[in-house]
Amino acid sequence: MEITREFFPRVRKTIMPRPYFAEETDILGQSGTAWAVDAAIHGDNWYVDRGQGLVEIYEAGAAISFHHLLPRKDKYEKEGLYLRLKLAYRTTENANVNIRTFSGNHVTLPNSFYGHIYDDPQTYWYLTDDLTININSIFAGEKLWIQRVDWEWMSKEVVYEDEVQEQHLDLIRSPEEIKNLYAPKEITPNSVKNFLREKIQQDDEFAKRCLVILGQDQLMSKDITQLFVESGMTLS
Repeated sequence: MEITREFFPRVRKTIMPRPYFAEETDILGQSGTAWAVDAAIHGDNWYVDRGQGLVEIYEAGAAISFHHLLPRKDKYEKEGLYLRLKLAYRTTENANVNIRTFSGNHVTLPNSFYGHIYDDPQTYWYLTDDLTININSIFAGEKLWIQRVDWEWMSKEVVYEDEVQEQHLDLIRSPEEIKNLYAPKEITPNSVKNFLREKIQQDDEFAKRCLVILGQDQLMSKDITQLFVESGMTLS
């Protein structure tokens, strides 16, 4: 079917708020606490009770961002550490609160009239960039109160549950080995070759480009028109 194009002499411009870029803070420490009353809350159906240090949420729709209160998730990635997050909350008796967690999963929190800690082990594999909890649903007339998020840098080295009695649970590190991870690497023929080997192993697209370079002598012998047709490109 041939497309019929029309001419619009006047087209409305899009109106939107000017972007605001908050200044990032460098959160220090091996562990710490981010208080919900200090979080950025978006949407409806919430109330901040500073006297009790709680964010009260009813119905659904609220998004609670801890982005400015938690360390940057990839800060110690080179050292094999990840950010383990735990949510302290309580609910009314039959709230059945469903949230999108920091790891991007959708879970229903256990009802807890006297308070509970939701430990999100999935942050071992993935942590969202926005560091935001989204409240998907709460039973009608019920409520959720969020107090804080406890965070801790943990090693990705695993001890299985049935090995706990036999293994050391702490990873002992030296300042020297961590310093070496961040030290500038000396550029030598061998270090460059090792870099390229790792790049080829990790990046399929880069490996394809290397193969193309190796076969460029065969390609250069072809006619320019034939090369263009075989490339799949079209004249614009």
